[in-house]
Amino acid sequence: EYFLAALASTRTYDHTAGNMTLALGIDQEELENLLWFFRREDPSTWNYSILALSFAVMILGLLLLAINIVRNRKRKIHMYREAVQTTQQAELEAKQSLMPAQEYSPAELRKQEPVPQDQRSGEVVVQWKDGTVTSLY
Repeated sequence: EYFLAALASTRTYDHTAGNMTLALGIDQEELENLLWFFRREDPSTWNYSILALSFAVMILGLLLLAINIVRNRKRKIHMYREAVQTTQQAELEAKQSLMPAQEYSPAELRKQEPVPQDQRSGEVVVQWKDGTVTSLY
């Protein structure tokens, strides 16, 4: 405690500080050199450099954040497109596996699903295997 107090101020040299330096094994000249080394006369350059460094780090952090946001969006959009494509592929394969390939082609599949003109909104219509179309209600 006395040693730190002696380092903090050069004007507190009294007999207790001198006795403490003798107890710590540091003579008066070494203590004065340490006091000269640790004394700060004008900390403004240090403050300005830390301020500039903090702004540079903040800008770098914001840049990294923006890059991360853009990459995550691209990755999610890519994953969504792949999922849609695989579900469409699976639906097409499921439709093709339900009907024999020699009987139907995709053009005939579109022709086979006519939309009745007299169908009302919300009406449920069933097309049976024999080709008849009936309403459930």
